[in-house]
Amino acid sequence: MKATMMWRLAVILVGLACAPVRAADPDEAWREDHDAGWKAFRAARLDEAERRLRSAEREAHAFGQDDPRLATTLDHLAWVLAAKGKLDEAESLAKRALEMRQARQGADSLAAARSLNTLGCIYDNAGKLDQARSFFERCLAIREKVKGPNDLGVAATLDNLGAVAHLQNRLDEAEAYYKRALATREQIPSAPEVTLAPTLHNLATCYLEQGRYDQAEPLYRRAVAIWEKSLGPDHPELATSLEALAWLEYKRGNPVEATTFNKRALAILERALGPDHPHVGRCSLKQGKICCACGHVEDADTSFKEAIRICKKTAPNDLAGLAKILEEYAGMLRTEGRAAEAEPYEARARSLREMTGRATAPK
Repeated sequence: MKATMMWRLAVILVGLACAPVRAADPDEAWREDHDAGWKAFRAARLDEAERRLRSAEREAHAFGQDDPRLATTLDHLAWVLAAKGKLDEAESLAKRALEMRQARQGADSLAAARSLNTLGCIYDNAGKLDQARSFFERCLAIREKVKGPNDLGVAATLDNLGAVAHLQNRLDEAEAYYKRALATREQIPSAPEVTLAPTLHNLATCYLEQGRYDQAEPLYRRAVAIWEKSLGPDHPELATSLEALAWLEYKRGNPVEATTFNKRALAILERALGPDHPHVGRCSLKQGKICCACGHVEDADTSFKEAIRICKKTAPNDLAGLAKILEEYAGMLRTEGRAAEAEPYEARARSLREMTGRATAPK
């Protein structure tokens, strides 16, 4: 639905080149590790990114505790740790970076705004949406004050505020933020076209969730065209919008067209992320529902079972998520008159629900 942390960072910061040979100069050595870590993060190689950025952190400490290179490294390392689910450590590093930037460059500096954005995204990922909103609002105020309203950083922060409102089901507010972000991006002639795509996708999803299908469709199609033109035919971002467009057609009662879009999305995700990635599981589950609506029962069986397999492998502790998939598959089996086959899946889902209830019950 919303832009990922990696995408947000790509909007706000500029990727750096990686030096091919280890440098003897301390600054060059720091830059080599930092830039290699950042490049690895952008390519989703998180272990490598953490290793190189931790090395850069050690090197940056030699420049002094108030050196901006240390703050930059801490901030970027926080993004990596957040992506790996180490949210407490990510929060601590991002707060240190914010304090350093505020002390050196001022509380209303763009450097401070970058740290505020990082913290907002960390709290967003942690489900602390009110805190995320507060940091994004502070970030927006600084960026508008320093750069004016027509700035890509301003647009990115509006997108983030829209995503928070979206998650809180304040859809009218989310729509307003997304529209402001889109208008801002379109008013910047030098802005790369690809920066429009996440906002188009998010606004379309906002409309989809309200049943405003005719408004959502052209936005999704425009996002698909931009992703394909800018990133090529095999990029996961393209797959995300294709998957959403497939779900839109499914909701409109056009399962045959939905199948075409979703199959393409699934193939891209499998190639780009591997057959066991959670996003592949999510897309497989949708494929099961779509195939069922088309009357392709064998294909639906295969897709549901694949979604179950991936969930068990990649999210073994997500009992509620697995229970939901099992229930949906059992529902399809009952619809097809296969009640005996459905019963063990229903029993397993009930057991998982009970386990989830015990795990979350107050002590």
